[in-house]
Amino acid sequence: MRRIALVFYILVAASSMAMAGTVGADKRLAIADYAKQHKIDEPAARKLFGASGRIMCPFNAASAFLVYKSDIVLSARHVVLPEPSMKSYAGASRPSRCAFELSSDGEKSTWYEVDVKTIIYPENKERSFTDRFDWIVMKLTKPIPDVTPYALTDTALAADDDVTMVTLRQDDFPHDGWNERIVEDCKIRKVIDIDAIAGSGLKLYCSAAPGASGGALVRQGPKGIEAVGIQSSITRSCKKFNARSCYSFAVGLSEDVRKAIRQLAGEP
Repeated sequence: MRRIALVFYILVAASSMAMAGTVGADKRLAIADYAKQHKIDEPAARKLFGASGRIMCPFNAASAFLVYKSDIVLSARHVVLPEPSMKSYAGASRPSRCAFELSSDGEKSTWYEVDVKTIIYPENKERSFTDRFDWIVMKLTKPIPDVTPYALTDTALAADDDVTMVTLRQDDFPHDGWNERIVEDCKIRKVIDIDAIAGSGLKLYCSAAPGASGGALVRQGPKGIEAVGIQSSITRSCKKFNARSCYSFAVGLSEDVRKAIRQLAGEP
């Protein structure tokens, strides 16, 4: 999970709360506990969120997910091209190699090679920690069998929409399996049209910590589970959501992101 905004750094360091990035009550659950809470079979829950995994490149590793097709991976740009500040980012070129990790049981992993020549990302420098440019999409060398990618939503998002954040390996989250998915239900509280681009930014109250960046924000749709955003950043631990000072930020799947996904799928 990426940097905590500098304006909140001192507040985080001085906070008596144990985990930076906890918005109100911490409702994150390992997938087995999530299945139990929702009274669904654990293997069914793993299959439901089976598209969520991890991307690993030379600079970093974090959450990522399959979207639209079983060979297209979406994540946050800053986990592949590390950004030391909002004005520039190091290694602003496609990495020499990357791989996507999936686990069906939270213990054993399978790695799938990324075709690094296919990587697409916005070259714009980020202007803040809640900008619309923190996304990157890539294609695997071959499709992953028996895994259903998250669909692309056809419906605009709105405040108070129910969503679920699915990530992997958050640093402060106690977990039984090293490869466990971490799942949390919450709501979008504010939809931001950054640069007048509809739905390009989302503020919500899901909690998150380092490792969550690049995770999927999903919801139930007519085509099954559909992706609506990419986890990007968090402010600080606090008692309740505040659109100015306490929230989790996700990049919305606006038309520029969708266009890149369709391009990799070989569609106009």
